[in-house]
Amino acid sequence: MIDFDPVTQDNPKADPKFPASLSPAIFISGGSKVLGTMFITSGEGQHPTVLLLPGFPGNEVNFDIAHMLQRQGFNVLTFYSRGSWGSGGEFSWKNLIEDIPAALTFLKDDFCREKFHIDKNRIVFVGYSMGGFSALLNSVQFDDIKNVCAIAPFNIGIFGQLIITSEEIKKYSSERMQQAKNFVNCPNPEKLLDEMIRHKNDWDLINHAEKLSLKNLLIISAKYDTTAPVELHHKPLVGALKLANSNVKEFVLETGHSFSDKRIQLMRLISDWIKQIKF
Repeated sequence: MIDFDPVTQDNPKADPKFPASLSPAIFISGGSKVLGTMFITSGEGQHPTVLLLPGFPGNEVNFDIAHMLQRQGFNVLTFYSRGSWGSGGEFSWKNLIEDIPAALTFLKDDFCREKFHIDKNRIVFVGYSMGGFSALLNSVQFDDIKNVCAIAPFNIGIFGQLIITSEEIKKYSSERMQQAKNFVNCPNPEKLLDEMIRHKNDWDLINHAEKLSLKNLLIISAKYDTTAPVELHHKPLVGALKLANSNVKEFVLETGHSFSDKRIQLMRLISDWIKQIKF
């Protein structure tokens, strides 16, 4: 039990023999090299670990959240999905989803246990935007991942159902994705939209509500979000979870998609939630 506030205070009892630190972290997914960063918490022995998943195309990596969790006693691994920010391969939603099992395998390897002091039996998913979607979707296939926090999760399946009904929305979405071409290796944004349409059912989080209801969930969205509007991405999902008798905790903060003016409040919600986890 920590006796300080990791949201606003440094750890007054940091262990000088086992100090907090950062380390490059590289693993292989689908035959490509994936680049990441490991936040190693202070203290001797193995520690619980958060897999922190960024959004598209990875501009917001939530390092403030990573440092807060590190102060709270968690290791944190965050990485750039294939085809983004120097990681190998091509960017696609399928690759983004499949990078998470590869990251999980990496975390559970003996190498990570020895070098980063990972407790492979205590891993939590925290994801933002597309990362929030991927955290929720991937948790369904891993029974040992019982705790998931999704920040402004973008429900790809729901969006795939929407754009198939409106050529105007599809065109606007393509134009917005075009702006990310400098950051991701994906020559044609239309491929990403078509991928959403093809997977509009199996990537709809609502269709996984029953299995998700078995998890300890924290979903935090933004009232003025124009990227993942709450009416489309938050309310239907939370409603389905509650119908499935989920004990999901949900919050909608008065801010936009990046939570730029609510970072302390965002971290407070995550910190309070994660300290109550019983592995």
